[in-house]
Amino acid sequence: MTHALLRVIAFGIAILALVDPSIAVSGASRARIAVVVSRPAPPDADGVRDRVARSLGSAFEIVPAITSDAAAVVVVGDRYPVDSIPDALLVATVTTPDSAPGVRILRVDTPPDVPAATTIHVEVELEGAGVSGRTTDVTVAIAGLEAGRASHRWTANAERWRARIDAVPVGAPPFVIRVAAGKAIADALVASRMTPFRVQFYEPRPSWATTFIRRALEADSRFQTASLSFSSRGISARTGNEVPLGDPRLDGFDVVIVGGLEALASADTRALDRFMRERGGAVVVVPDQKITAGPARDLIAGADLVERLLEQPATLGPVSLQASELLVLLALTPGSDVIARAPGADAVPVIASMPRGDGRLLLSGAMDAWRFRAAGNNPFDRFWQSTIAGLALAAPPPIDVRVEPPLLRPGESGEVIVRVRAHDTTSVRASLDGAQPIRLVPEPETGVYRGRFTAKSAPGRSTIEVHADGGQARSASRTLLVQADARRAVSTAPPLAMLASSHRGIDVTPDHIADLERFLSSTVSSPRETRARHPMRSVWWIVPFASCLSAEWWLRRRRGLR
Repeated sequence: MTHALLRVIAFGIAILALVDPSIAVSGASRARIAVVVSRPAPPDADGVRDRVARSLGSAFEIVPAITSDAAAVVVVGDRYPVDSIPDALLVATVTTPDSAPGVRILRVDTPPDVPAATTIHVEVELEGAGVSGRTTDVTVAIAGLEAGRASHRWTANAERWRARIDAVPVGAPPFVIRVAAGKAIADALVASRMTPFRVQFYEPRPSWATTFIRRALEADSRFQTASLSFSSRGISARTGNEVPLGDPRLDGFDVVIVGGLEALASADTRALDRFMRERGGAVVVVPDQKITAGPARDLIAGADLVERLLEQPATLGPVSLQASELLVLLALTPGSDVIARAPGADAVPVIASMPRGDGRLLLSGAMDAWRFRAAGNNPFDRFWQSTIAGLALAAPPPIDVRVEPPLLRPGESGEVIVRVRAHDTTSVRASLDGAQPIRLVPEPETGVYRGRFTAKSAPGRSTIEVHADGGQARSASRTLLVQADARRAVSTAPPLAMLASSHRGIDVTPDHIADLERFLSSTVSSPRETRARHPMRSVWWIVPFASCLSAEWWLRRRRGLR
């Protein structure tokens, strides 16, 4: 009887193994937490990530990348990451400490391209930490030669300073601008501009002031000028493919210079304002008499002007222009740049540039400077040539192509930002060296596209080409340089703590990882899940199965049965 029971048990185990029944088991499981390092990564981020993963590993399932089923993500770094993170995801951050005390270069701004023998403005933003009382020299070098220098004495342990240095590119284009501040080094790239600056003069009444500025620009091959001057009602002089101010083709110009202001119409003022705010162009206002009211006053809104008449011409500093009839500016809009000041203890502004949307408005209060244009080795022409060249360089083209960073190491990833100002654009496409397509993604801002690419594996030049289709096909290109010793400024991205605050998380330092663990334990709940279990798949069933068969065989043999 016993041996029969053992045989039944063995056969039962075999049958159950063949059927393979499943049992539903419900219970709590460990939540999945992604622990990642932000890009660009600081030097010690990987070590901090490993510490965080070990600390959280006992309570959570740790994964090295963001997955669709992750309950939360921990980002380790010192700056806001480049990669986007879903808004609904809970994010905690571990901010690594800043580097050792010293000076670092945050940003270097230069024009994207420049004509030959033209001065460029290099703006350098620096951050000092623990350098109170020290002096830092900032140098700009082009082709290995120092082209400009500025110095600053730090007055606080944590301070930022913006240096503006003028330099003339030398050597063969594209020009590599190397900025050094102590041990901090950063590079920028400036291409050679092949197209001239397009400038239109508009005179609703003939003006001597704008006439001599036009002659100064016509003598400079970097400029292509056009003019529209009304000598009386219905009679005008036109040169150089000029266009009316209300014509959309005006956007093809970089700068518009306006004289005879008291004859401006309201429609002219609206067109000039649109040119500055939407096109991003520059408008130069050159009055030859006091501006009291009317559309001209609306054009320079925000500037408080007072007329000052001198018995003898005075030299305006620091540009060496001479004038005796001045319009001094007692109030300026925020963001204005003073170009020339009146002599004297008050040194009030006379020529200033003010922001207007994406463009600039330059107001010249030196009303009769043209009378003294020949004094002092002709500073009048040089001033207006350099000033208007600077305004034209700052005016964005119809298709603006920017590359970040402009200098890449072989095989490094970069980003291209395309801004198309035409409203009739239907599609935008880009490629690297005509062979590697670049996928452009629209940004929330109208007309702005962004894409990523990988530089070639060998040093040299590359060209990014952009084509915009629509009512009028447009194209643009940007040269980038691939070199092994490229240096770049530190990113000015927002702090990493902003990521945690916008995703309902907390920000901690590497010394307070325990606070992070307590926060996640109280915030992230362990999910309950139901899983199908197959108990007969266990290899341990072979033990009772073999035991039953062996015992049954032994009992039968003992009784003399086969």
